[in-house]
Amino acid sequence: MSSESHSAHEDIHLPPPSWAPLIVGLGTVVLASGLLFWPLFPIGLLIFLFGVWKLSNFTLIEELKPSMGVNSRVLGMWVFLASEIMFFSGLISTFLGYRSRTPGARSLLDVPLMTVGTFILLSSSFGAVSALSAVREGRFKAYRNWIIATMVMGAAFLLIEGLEWAELINEGITTGTLFGSAFFTLTGFHGLHVLTGLGIMALLLVRYYLGKVSVASTVSVELFGLYWHFVDIVWIILFTIIYLLK
Repeated sequence: MSSESHSAHEDIHLPPPSWAPLIVGLGTVVLASGLLFWPLFPIGLLIFLFGVWKLSNFTLIEELKPSMGVNSRVLGMWVFLASEIMFFSGLISTFLGYRSRTPGARSLLDVPLMTVGTFILLSSSFGAVSALSAVREGRFKAYRNWIIATMVMGAAFLLIEGLEWAELINEGITTGTLFGSAFFTLTGFHGLHVLTGLGIMALLLVRYYLGKVSVASTVSVELFGLYWHFVDIVWIILFTIIYLLK
């Protein structure tokens, strides 16, 4: 075998065998089922987070790159986010169709409240960026503090969104109405993504307190950052469509 062929084979690096992807998929299915049958929701969340935790324990060599020069985990995250774009595009199209049939429902939305929630969620992206910068520079306490701050802001957004839901339900907007079903499905799935991000941050904190954070583990934080920025960008689009466009 020539040296060129041997070198080409050395560039192929496979992750160790794991049930983690299947566990994550199972948790996602149970989570989605929990939107119809609520007792399944916490079960699905636990399964999903356990799968994410298993994925985070992969022992990978961060310096090795595939032939395209892109870390395979980062590439996988981009592919996942691309599929999420198509998913949310379908939900947005459904919402726009149902909203046009119930024009009076928009007047019940609390625009000032959700403007505050939007500001908080977008500010949390700065926390994610700062956490990545801190871990790259070896400032691990600062990394921990930024992760906690980002978690607090994400949780505050979910609380504000919950208040919005309660107001609409009190006004008679429920999943039994066209607008309600589209609104709660669209914002509910986004909220589920925020909740998933909080779970990922909790796992990052667990790894910190277990002493498993190092400069060489920046890819995990980068993956979380990509996911969290995606969640923020999606909310900008949703906020504009739901609360600002007439």
